[in-house]
Amino acid sequence: MISEYCRPASVEEALSLLTDKSKIRLPLGGGTSLSRQQSGVDGVVDLQDTGLDWIEKGSRGLTVGAMTRLERLMAHPDVHPEVKRAIQLDAPENIRNMATLPGWLFSSGGRSILTTVLLALDATLTWEPGSKQVRLGDWLPLWKQASPGVLITEIAWLVGSQLVFEYVARAPKDQPILVVAVAQWGSGRTRVVLGGFGDMPIIAMDGPDSSGVDVASRDAYFEAEDQWATAAYRRDIAAKLALRCVERLNAKKESES
Repeated sequence: MISEYCRPASVEEALSLLTDKSKIRLPLGGGTSLSRQQSGVDGVVDLQDTGLDWIEKGSRGLTVGAMTRLERLMAHPDVHPEVKRAIQLDAPENIRNMATLPGWLFSSGGRSILTTVLLALDATLTWEPGSKQVRLGDWLPLWKQASPGVLITEIAWLVGSQLVFEYVARAPKDQPILVVAVAQWGSGRTRVVLGGFGDMPIIAMDGPDSSGVDVASRDAYFEAEDQWATAAYRRDIAAKLALRCVERLNAKKESES
């Protein structure tokens, strides 16, 4: 049971508390998913006074502090419209006002549209101590087994890439049973990510161009069956949505040329 509450005034103080081997403490962001009854945990470290609530646009990318709420991302002019749409579909306004971006990545699972599009954008997490930069795609398969550090301080992704996603759900407010997100860079490099099944979204394709997105998507979800949909259904729809995403990207290019 959680019995200790700490509210440090800096990242350094938070790290000191989180790396103290005499007690097991967890970082507290928005507090939407951490239970007071969590076993094996002595205390929480509230990060709201650590100065990690910020969004910064650099020459190539957007960097988001770990205490940035989802609602603030929705309002920021430099956040891609598809990222904003993903947030809006994933979480109602009351949750967006509480949840932080790292907290959402930890708690949302494989059916999160936001996690799916951030994986498509090849987002990078910065972990402390040590300022270790880890790609989201490398961290997601291992996060339940081991962490690169005790605290995520920022999340970054490149700007200037094209991004679209399509999804299907049983009802408008249901979690999706399939999400296909496609990101494409100026070089033509195309990444296809599938969500809506399992513990996390997966990369179906990351290649020099968009050829074969349908085949890659179908193959990636060959055994994606659960109580929500059959594998055959997901395979068929994944291929169709991947092609639809590429069509949207091509249409956007033509309209901008």
